[in-house]
Amino acid sequence: MRRHLVGALAAMALLLQTAPADAVAAGAPSGAPRWETRWNPSPWRDGVNAFEALEDDRRGSHPEGLPHVRAEKGGWRFDAHLEDRDGSDRMRNEVRGMRAVDGTPLEIRKDETWRITYQMYIPDTLDATTNFTHIWQLKNSDVGTPIAQISLPVVNGVQKIAARYWTLEDNKSHDFATADLEPIQNKWVTTTIEFRSGDAGYLRWVLRDGPKNGSRTIVDQKVDGIDLWWTQEQYNRPKWGIYRSIKSAGLQETYLLVKDLKAEQLGPATPPVKLPPPDRGPGTYEAERAGNVFEGAAEPAYCAVCSGGRKVILIGGNVYDYAVVRGVLSETTGTRQLTVHALVDGSQSFSVSVNGGDAIQVPMTGAKDTVTTATVPVDLVAGVNTIRFFGLTARGPELDKIVIR
Repeated sequence: MRRHLVGALAAMALLLQTAPADAVAAGAPSGAPRWETRWNPSPWRDGVNAFEALEDDRRGSHPEGLPHVRAEKGGWRFDAHLEDRDGSDRMRNEVRGMRAVDGTPLEIRKDETWRITYQMYIPDTLDATTNFTHIWQLKNSDVGTPIAQISLPVVNGVQKIAARYWTLEDNKSHDFATADLEPIQNKWVTTTIEFRSGDAGYLRWVLRDGPKNGSRTIVDQKVDGIDLWWTQEQYNRPKWGIYRSIKSAGLQETYLLVKDLKAEQLGPATPPVKLPPPDRGPGTYEAERAGNVFEGAAEPAYCAVCSGGRKVILIGGNVYDYAVVRGVLSETTGTRQLTVHALVDGSQSFSVSVNGGDAIQVPMTGAKDTVTTATVPVDLVAGVNTIRFFGLTARGPELDKIVIR
């Protein structure tokens, strides 16, 4: 009997040693989902490669200020200068997404529950504004509207820090928790964003005055039954940095510091959406393939109806956002037929330049979520060619692939 009791106590001790602290504290039964650390980057080891992508003055408005985003002193620093621009009325120096140690992006998928914790230092030069100032966001690549944010608004003349979520149907934000900003400036504070990424999800924001869990809790607020999943193909991803309007009066040059980043997931990851294989046919070039160029906001994104399961989005609308398909081969110099495969919402068009030549217009008309094609003649040289897709005045279609005949 004594031998069985000793064995049982030893097994219980082992369980307590290996179980996460919050699972033990809550008395979680064996087999219940546990919080698992998925991301805990090091500024020394990973630098800005800890993130999926860098948005450091992507319009090239202030090259003298580079880098605006960098690893520094055990964390990451985001600088905002008065001349920085990401359009006519705003500036943006951010990072987006999380990248695992093996280099693969971490994808927050439907019905997954995540908890993101980090420390941040907001100096008194990073003021709340009457127009928007965001220092953390949750977004997906298919929808321009953010899903959730931590923002610095002015409310009734008082500077605040606020957690908010957005509703897609009316494109409106909803602050569900706020605190005064000035008492937490010029010091390290800890923030936690916990959320369920689903159609009926929840969002919880915890703000603590100090770097440790035992410090004073300023805010601990949760909102339930909100839609935090807006697309079937893409995944949600966090963003850190400074994204603000330049229309508010009294803006100062400023910065934001973050450190001790950690992302945990409750239970195992859900499998990604099953996507079709790439087109290996002769003369076919996938838009998202390695070696192609994606400038500005243009980037590959999942696409359930596209060959290869990906498309390139956010092409055109200005001189900065474009994609270049490289390595297009031709055995001879001459005119060939270029067929563009893309997703079109109504009527849109690409401007296409071959090897830096004059632009050719490729108008396309189609229905959303359906691949549409258009064919135009192009002049290629013998050997290797590059084809640039852009648009100076409006967003173009979402590029799936091209075929040369």
